[in-house]
Amino acid sequence: MSKSAENISRVKIALQLSFIIWVMIVIFIFYATFEATTKMYGTFLLLFTIVIFTPFLPDGKGYDEDKSE
Repeated sequence: MSKSAENISRVKIALQLSFIIWVMIVIFIFYATFEATTKMYGTFLLLFTIVIFTPFLPDGKGYDEDKSE
């Protein structure tokens, strides 16, 4: 794997982890702020959003840390 392809793979993995962390932070802030009925509708909205956007996340395939050039 070339150096640029390796860097791109690392960036994709970092973006995926960052996305997951930001989603968790938004969920925690949301639950700390709103009432029970809004939480229920918000939960469905968050789950729907995650289901819609998950297929577009980078999967991290093609990154092999054992190979060195």
